[in-house]
Amino acid sequence: MNNQVKSKKRVAEHGEVFTNPREVSAMCDMVIQETERVDSRFLEPACGDGNFLIEILKRKLNIVRKKYQKSIYDYERFSLLAIGSLYGVELLEDNVIACRER
Repeated sequence: MNNQVKSKKRVAEHGEVFTNPREVSAMCDMVIQETERVDSRFLEPACGDGNFLIEILKRKLNIVRKKYQKSIYDYERFSLLAIGSLYGVELLEDNVIACRER
């Protein structure tokens, strides 16, 4: 999502403002050791459509691809571990749907 605000009403009622992907990447770079650790857990308490969760998952899966590409068993095992270590909370149903689809 490139727009940081869907509507003024949503900002007023829910405080909804989306983080730009460039800013998400820069913020994840600040904790790069954790974003690239496959078993490191992340909780996004206001995940919106998943900008942070997607960026972290991409980083984790990149590590899995590099380290475990020769063993399909390890590749699948650690891919599931990466996915299972991400948690998001969202109140607005349309954001939940968008996040899950991503």
